[in-house]
Amino acid sequence: MNFKQYLFGRYLDEGEKILYVAHKHPIVLKVTTAKVSAFGILAPIALYFLFPKMFFVFIIWGLIGLFGWCYHFLDWYFDVWLLTNAGVVEVMRNGLLDFTSKRIEYHMIEGVSYSIRGVLQTIFNYGDIQIDKMGAQISIILQEAASPKKLERLIMRYQEKYVYDRSVRDHQMLKGMLSDMIAYNVHNDKIKIPKKDK
Repeated sequence: MNFKQYLFGRYLDEGEKILYVAHKHPIVLKVTTAKVSAFGILAPIALYFLFPKMFFVFIIWGLIGLFGWCYHFLDWYFDVWLLTNAGVVEVMRNGLLDFTSKRIEYHMIEGVSYSIRGVLQTIFNYGDIQIDKMGAQISIILQEAASPKKLERLIMRYQEKYVYDRSVRDHQMLKGMLSDMIAYNVHNDKIKIPKKDK
């Protein structure tokens, strides 16, 4: 079992495999952790050199800053889309131990779209991507996703493969059912056919 399958396995159905994990762009993490890095980690280190007698205060300050940085990292890492062999699973982290997930099977995807807005998103190639569910007013959105065009193409490719494999599987099952029905009827007809008297 690989690391991603271990981390996100609880969101998958039996026999489902993760093909790709889509995260927000790493620049989003850098922006959200900039203040924590500056004031929670670098400031106590710099102040230690000015006031070495307050070592324990700066250690506690730095540990709190490190905890804040880890919190933002986990928030970034666990806000993902899992592209599996059956569909797309959205996992959102809302707090330290609060996770929600939504699932859209490939055969229920009505459309996939993405948008890249602004100079930063254009330069660093990130934006919002949305999947609409067929027959429902439900859609899932991964905001600030890395390489949204590549992600859209991957989803479409996995959807085509899923639909093709499913149609082949359904065709084989239908073919088997028809051959069983024909064999059953031929066998019963031979038994029930009365012989003509001469």
